[in-house]
Amino acid sequence: MRRNLDREPWLVRGFLGDEWQHHRVWGPLREPDAWLPARVPGSVVDDLWRAGVVPDPYTGLNTRAIEWISDRHWAYRHEFRCEAPAAGQQAFLCLDGVDHSAVVHLDGEELGRVDGMFVATRFDITETLRRSADHTLVIVVEPAPASESQVGHTARVRVHKSRMTYGWDFCPRLIHQGIWQSVYVEMTGAARITDVTVTADQVTVGVTGDESAELSLTDAEGAVVARGDRTLGVRDPRRWWPNGSGTPYLYRLTATAYADGELSDHREFDIGFRDLSFFRATGAGDDATPYGIEVNGRRIFAKGWNWVPLDLSYGVPRPERLARLLDLAVDAGVNLLRVWGGGLIETPEFYAACDRRGLLVWQEFSQSSSGITSTPAADEEFVAMMRAQAEQIVPRLRHHPSLAIWGGGNELQAGDGEPLADAPVLTALGEVTRRLDPSRLWLPTSPSGPAFLNRLDLINQAPDRQHDVHGPWEHQGLQDHYSLYDAGTAQLLSEFGVEGMTMPRVLARVIPEPDRRLPTRGRPTWDHLGRWWNNEALVRASFGDRIHDLRTLGLASQFLQRDGLGYAVEAHRRRWPRCVGTLPWQFNEPYPNAWCTSAITYTGEPKPAYYAVSAAYRSILVGAICTRQSWAGHHEVRLPLWFLTEDPLPPANLTARLLSFAGEELAIATFMDLEPAELVGELRAKTPPGAFIVDLQLTAGEIRAERRYILTGAGDLAELLDHRTEIDVELHDQQLIVSHVSGPAAPFVRVREQAGQWLRLSDNGFVLLPDEERRVDIQVAGAGCVIAVDGLGLHPAEKLIKCT
Repeated sequence: MRRNLDREPWLVRGFLGDEWQHHRVWGPLREPDAWLPARVPGSVVDDLWRAGVVPDPYTGLNTRAIEWISDRHWAYRHEFRCEAPAAGQQAFLCLDGVDHSAVVHLDGEELGRVDGMFVATRFDITETLRRSADHTLVIVVEPAPASESQVGHTARVRVHKSRMTYGWDFCPRLIHQGIWQSVYVEMTGAARITDVTVTADQVTVGVTGDESAELSLTDAEGAVVARGDRTLGVRDPRRWWPNGSGTPYLYRLTATAYADGELSDHREFDIGFRDLSFFRATGAGDDATPYGIEVNGRRIFAKGWNWVPLDLSYGVPRPERLARLLDLAVDAGVNLLRVWGGGLIETPEFYAACDRRGLLVWQEFSQSSSGITSTPAADEEFVAMMRAQAEQIVPRLRHHPSLAIWGGGNELQAGDGEPLADAPVLTALGEVTRRLDPSRLWLPTSPSGPAFLNRLDLINQAPDRQHDVHGPWEHQGLQDHYSLYDAGTAQLLSEFGVEGMTMPRVLARVIPEPDRRLPTRGRPTWDHLGRWWNNEALVRASFGDRIHDLRTLGLASQFLQRDGLGYAVEAHRRRWPRCVGTLPWQFNEPYPNAWCTSAITYTGEPKPAYYAVSAAYRSILVGAICTRQSWAGHHEVRLPLWFLTEDPLPPANLTARLLSFAGEELAIATFMDLEPAELVGELRAKTPPGAFIVDLQLTAGEIRAERRYILTGAGDLAELLDHRTEIDVELHDQQLIVSHVSGPAAPFVRVREQAGQWLRLSDNGFVLLPDEERRVDIQVAGAGCVIAVDGLGLHPAEKLIKCT
């Protein structure tokens, strides 16, 4: 029996130093007006904000005014009634996660301590519950432990705690505290179910003591398909598949434990059966790690993304936002999420949601680089603490079919740019994961090297050292961005990105109106909300220093982010199986930044870059090796053409055109009866003096695929700002119909949320040719939605349409 204490009335009060002991917070409630309403699970910052004690932490410079919160003790108090355990039963107070340490009192008695945010703690309260039915629980969350912000020394980190809120490039400093996971009373007999292990066709349940258990497995229709005792075999189970490869089929496992013939414990788990193995990229040497993922005998390209915590106050449950983001990952064709080592050991809710959606997970322990030195502490006390926590974490997660990879942490290094393969803490974590979860891949860190960076000079010097690499995280400019990714030799590109400004709706929320002007760099609020990723200078230079207003800067920034990130992904995907996966940085953001590498804003609105990666993850791709975006100084444009498919296709036909913005056909090449290959033809033409469009159209029977690029014969893209293109927009049967009316082609048409709730679109940030009509599938969450359509070179600048 489980008695949840979540979301029932809780109170919280802050104390300086040991003042909480002086006030005897575990005793009768004194000064009730000094206590504030609280939520569990939750976060101290969120509780204080909802109570009106501190300003909105998600706007302006407000976080700087409330950094003091983490220096205090916060006593959480809850009064509840609970029946006494029956004869032969034990009762436990269970705390699944307190960030980061706490002292626990029940009915005035100190039960003990919690140390470690990823540690689940149990206290035997059997006799306490038998003395009375009314109880007072007080959990005193201690001040946040010392740790490092993004730039510092990893060896100084002495705790296993998310470092993101100590201050990171995409998250201001506001250190998290709180009871961030469930609190409940659990009653069992002497036999208790502890964990579940699932293989390709077998389930094993751990039970305390030498007691019996009954297992029952039901399918999705509710039919019992197997029974067993502690171990259950399944003949020819339906397989769990990752997104894009099949159905992520789940069974329900019911486990019942008995002690002395009496019911002792009962639990249910959703599980999936799949064969998981790993292979080396084609051409990789024997020294290479097998980064390639094989599920149920099928080798898949890891269509990944990097995942960070949902929110700065990550203890607050946000089921709607979690579902929204994971649904967007599925829509984008993603099959692997890397849970970044500066964040969390993710929650049970996250893993259950990934199980249901077929999203594989690469889970890193919460360790990360520190900019100056990035080698973890090596002393016995720290290593023993990490080992002990891993012994608890691994069994807790290993039954999830979504879990595929364990990682020791993010960008840990022996020296600058030297991935760390061997360190005492990594040896300990690797031993635990291999022993307790041998079917998953263990990676000491990411990148795992031997080279650290995806950088052109390093590629040229030693292309065979580009195994698992990171970077860059910035757009490289019109001359160098494409050439870098065209030259890539990585077997796995597990972190790289392109920065961009956020969506207008977020700016209106977080940037005070007087600051919504140029320049954005050097202004305190703008710098606070994403200084690391403010590339205003590059964006303006890319458009000939012709940008003079914030709206145009945002559009131009998002054009470059979309174009740059999409090209980076497809350049490595076309190298399959020599490259086995890409994971852009980063999918989401925990805080509303003005500039960020995220593809989705804090509010859940995808930037156009999201749609470029989604397109690059389609099962059929066609593209060109463009070499550079600016062809200034080159007499002739020569574009090698390629296409790939994951599934068998009839022979394909490809039409490649080079178009002026007026729609004039400057060159055309047609290729018939093609098989997929990295080179299927070439489009050649005299370099136009200005901007031009490369339009690729592939047909294979009834199947179609397309790709468009915006290139220029000039040194910049300033010409795109001078266009005066008129479009028409209408909404019909869940489709947004965007039609060209007059003027040149529109290089970048953006659809965004003006008011209301979340949109789900099939495309965004697209090219619209003269006389063309584009139909965008659209889903709207909630009523009152207003859609805005804007873009580069449009006149009028914006069209609004209300959803009915």
